[in-house]
Amino acid sequence: MRKAAISLTLLLAALSTTGCSAVEREYPSAEPAALRQRLTDRAQWAYEGMALPRHETVTPVRVIPGHSCSAGGLSIEKTLPDVVTFDLSWTVEDVPVDIARTAEARLRKQFASAGWTVTHDGNRRGKTFVEFGFRVQDPKTGDTFDLDWNDSTTSLFLSGYTPCAKVPRSAAEGPSPDTWAPQI
Repeated sequence: MRKAAISLTLLLAALSTTGCSAVEREYPSAEPAALRQRLTDRAQWAYEGMALPRHETVTPVRVIPGHSCSAGGLSIEKTLPDVVTFDLSWTVEDVPVDIARTAEARLRKQFASAGWTVTHDGNRRGKTFVEFGFRVQDPKTGDTFDLDWNDSTTSLFLSGYTPCAKVPRSAAEGPSPDTWAPQI
């Protein structure tokens, strides 16, 4: 009897660990418009914080839903059709190395001052390449932003992502109705 109790306890512990739960994971419900607005507001804030010199206009983009949220449970590969992340990505082309370095430092400082946590440092230099960038996460919302630049493309890339949230299925199936581009 004792062996059975120990075995049952171990089985329940294994099933309740992250990614191995017998019960589907609960995601918070969220209003898609609020998530999209949060991303575009923060992307504008980031753009302004970099204080880039005049450049070609950033091509308007849409906030798009991503389907990278798994159900958990025993079938880890199963995704939930109404649980999504939202993401927004934009690019500024032809940014010289000195401007990219300065913009990266400004934005890193701005995110740190706002209480975001750097979760990845992408500043690297090799014999044949130079890269600048980082990933930050907002401890309040779970949103993440990535900034990347490399000398092979000389483009500055900024991407923002919300954490997984349960939204109406219609909002999980397509991009935002409106486009967004930084206001210069």
